[in-house]
Amino acid sequence: MNGLHLFIDNSNLYIEAQRTARESFHYDDELVIRLRINYEGILEQIQNGRKLMETVLVGSRPPQNDGLWAKLEAIGIEPRIFDRSMYSGGEKRVDAELTNAIRDTLEDNVEPGTIAIVAGDQDYIPTLERCIKKGWNVELYFWTQASPQLKNMNGVTFKSLNDIFNKVTFTEK
Repeated sequence: MNGLHLFIDNSNLYIEAQRTARESFHYDDELVIRLRINYEGILEQIQNGRKLMETVLVGSRPPQNDGLWAKLEAIGIEPRIFDRSMYSGGEKRVDAELTNAIRDTLEDNVEPGTIAIVAGDQDYIPTLERCIKKGWNVELYFWTQASPQLKNMNGVTFKSLNDIFNKVTFTEK
């Protein structure tokens, strides 16, 4: 097998981490505001000693004073950042870019490996079906409330981040 290729939908991860903190871990509003993602923890938990070929994280542009993207690059994560819609404030191009990054990996690697995705919405189902059809192992890492259609896909191994919540999140002081 060709190694591990990791893809992260950062906005999906963070927004649903806040929901998980409230619903499953009983965080109050003050704690939810301080909740952060431990990206090194995510890498360590998913990599689990395997050879990591690439890590692509896609998300929306943070505030100007946010040093997150530089930190991600320092630990080997390639951030791809997009501006939000100037009309609605909603996220634009994130799912499409992550889907294209996965498809690029399928095209660039003759021998299948493992696609690990950190995302929870069913927009990724068609792309993951292609991965499985081409002989790739597919692992899904997300909070328990991930789309049931995504979690229960044939050929996808689902691992709940709820089980390792304290290893993949922290609260800022």
